[in-house]
Amino acid sequence: MHKHKSFMQTRYPVFRIVRKALIVVLSVFSVSHAQTVYFHQDFAKTTWLVNPLPDTGQFSHMILTAPQLSYHKFHKGYLELVRSQQDSATGGIIRAMRATPFQPSPQTLMIQITFSAEYLPSDAANALYLYVGENFNPVNNSFPGNDLMFSKCAVSFVKDSMIIKDPETQRTSRSIPIKKRITLTWVLNNSNEMLTYQIPGDLQERAVSSGTYDLWVDNEPVCLGATAYPGNAEFSTAKLSNFELRFRNGLGKIRIYDILIREGKVPKLPAEAIAVPNPVSGNSFSINTDNMDMSTLQLVSLKGIPVAFDIKPSKKGFSRIFVPEYFVPGFYILCYKDLQRRRKNLRIVVQ
Repeated sequence: MHKHKSFMQTRYPVFRIVRKALIVVLSVFSVSHAQTVYFHQDFAKTTWLVNPLPDTGQFSHMILTAPQLSYHKFHKGYLELVRSQQDSATGGIIRAMRATPFQPSPQTLMIQITFSAEYLPSDAANALYLYVGENFNPVNNSFPGNDLMFSKCAVSFVKDSMIIKDPETQRTSRSIPIKKRITLTWVLNNSNEMLTYQIPGDLQERAVSSGTYDLWVDNEPVCLGATAYPGNAEFSTAKLSNFELRFRNGLGKIRIYDILIREGKVPKLPAEAIAVPNPVSGNSFSINTDNMDMSTLQLVSLKGIPVAFDIKPSKKGFSRIFVPEYFVPGFYILCYKDLQRRRKNLRIVVQ
């Protein structure tokens, strides 16, 4: 049992050592509960964006098979992809890849790509593909086989507009005019449980089952619950470890403003602190401490006068607070910081 005489005071050097150790432990706890970002690039810079051993802001490969006809350029604020000849055989392809596997290997992904078509002079079916899978080969420019694939989606050109297509269900988006920015959201679930998620700007909670994916354009679904593993490919825990964007066909200019690839599963946030019972009768009450930095705990009256207390762990996730002296009826504030270092206050009523 630890006696709190004042939040800012202690007589024992060992308390400072324990407090530092506690802060380290809580920092690790907070990081371990963060959502993993595997790749994010908003093109705020134009250099050091490709590396075979990439960090979270780098492609592993940018491949051009006919660089005079099909090419890319990093601009301040966007990546531009240009194809100047219709067919892929002679016009070349552009491959933007993360062939170096994401680590740790994801079980779920949410991929969000904000882009626009700036110039589309003619029609082209499946001009651009997005792939997610494993063991993508940056040397072999053939299509990845179904055995390597979790899923793919495509962008087709219809003069002066584009359409997002899911090849598995053959469903398509509305027609998107040139120069209109859209955000493609792709939620993929390779885990053995249901994945819940929210589209940014939409408060409704969605769910995608194991071995399936959802595809959205802005807040409009293209397909929901589409089956992954095309061609009855075998299950693999690494099936979400590679990503590729391939501009392979058609004439046009595409601008990509932001790519975010992150873990699809959102860690459950710890519950807010509560006091039980509240109102308090007697000189003790319990608090849940799952999201509380115990070293910051302070009990004060409404006038800001510190109240001495003892604290002792009780059942899992809870601690018991005892006030040794007479607990004068009235209102009190339990002050603390949560594990995200935010200041919190909990009102305590004593009868």
